[in-house]
This record gives sequence, C-alpha cells and structure tokens, in this order.
Amino acid sequence: MEFDHGAPFFFFVALALVILPFLLASFGLLPGARIDLSRSVLVHAASERVWEHVGSLPALHAVHGKFKDFGRVTGWSLRYGDGESTGSVWRALGTWGATPYWADVEILRIVPGKEIAIRLRRDSLGTQKGLRDHVGSLALESIGPDATKITWRLGARLRGPRLRLERLLSFQRLRARLLDQGLRSLKVEIDDATRETDHRPSVPSGDAGTHGVPPQLTGRIPPETTV
Repeated sequence: MEFDHGAPFFFFVALALVILPFLLASFGLLPGARIDLSRSVLVHAASERVWEHVGSLPALHAVHGKFKDFGRVTGWSLRYGDGESTGSVWRALGTWGATPYWADVEILRIVPGKEIAIRLRRDSLGTQKGLRDHVGSLALESIGPDATKITWRLGARLRGPRLRLERLLSFQRLRARLLDQGLRSLKVEIDDATRETDHRPSVPSGDAGTHGVPPQLTGRIPPETTV
C-alpha cells in the first residue's frame, strides 16, 4: 500500500477506526458494560394528578419515549394480562427509521400513584440478545400538596459486542432501544395541564336545587346527547 498518496493512507486509518472498536468489544475490552442512569424533575402537581399522565404504558412511551427520535410508534396491542397490572405485556408497533419495528414490553411492577417499572422482553432488532437485567422505572415522590418529584431510572447490563459498540458510537440511539423516557417533555405536559385546570373558571355556587342535587326527572326521560 502506498502511503505517499493521501487517499490510500486515510482509507487505512478509517478502516482501522471502524474495525478496532469492534475487536475491543468482541474481547470485552470496551468500558460501559453496565448502564445505570437516573434523572429527576419537579412538577407543580399532586402525585395523583401526575399519575394520570404516567400510569398508562402505551400513552407514556408513545409521547415521551426517546424512541421517537429514531422511529415512530403507530399502535399498541395487548399480548398478555390486563395491561394495567404486573406481568402484563404490551406490543408496540411502528417503524425504526424506514424499517418495520415491533417490541414486547412487560410491566415488571406497578404501584398506582407511585411507580411503574418496565422491561424489554424482545424486539424486531434483536436488542434482547445483548441485554441482562434491563429495567426502566418511573417513580413519584410527593413533595407537597401541589408538587411531585418524578424520577426515571434506566439500568441494564450489556453483553456481547453489538450493544457495547453501539453505546460507544451512538449512546442516544441505544437508550432509545432500551425504552428511555424524556422527563423534560413530561414536565411540560403536566405543568401545562395543571395551569389550564387551575385557570379554568369555577362554577358559581348556588342553591342545591339549581347547582347541587340534580332535579328529579319527570315524565319521559330525554334522549342522551351525542358528541
């Protein structure tokens, strides 16, 4: 190979930069076999109100999952359980880039109003083949009557060269595959919803016959209205 000319030399260097990380990952010499992330935000809402935004796995991941930076979720189907209790499995359907994608996500534990923990069982990318001890959990801690601390934790052990190499080359992409959630967008959603509720005009109080107890129905029951 002639190194007097620029092109062959730079081709060799570029090839080495691609092959070397793969070889290091194959022999387990790359750092980062363990992922342990934790982030928190404070929202101005009671924990009961916050739970309305995070208690549904499909709604939470479809809107706030980091997956949306690399793909798109177009639908969900329930594979096992009732969808709201421990052991339930949801299947997300969509695209990863331009490729059809699916992922089975299991609810590991759920404490209404306090915590939901999930894990990736398998997906169309084969991510589960390089994972051990994967858990993503969202916990709520009441700070006051109108304040809640939301903490997201993502943990996993990476085995094999593929995911370790992806962590080195594109950690954001790997986090998306591991069902990472965005707290910033979640905070904006909750705080905006709280402000809208707080500024909603209240119904003026009146006598019980007008605003309290519904009047007694007499005669024929009127038809239900449709929206």
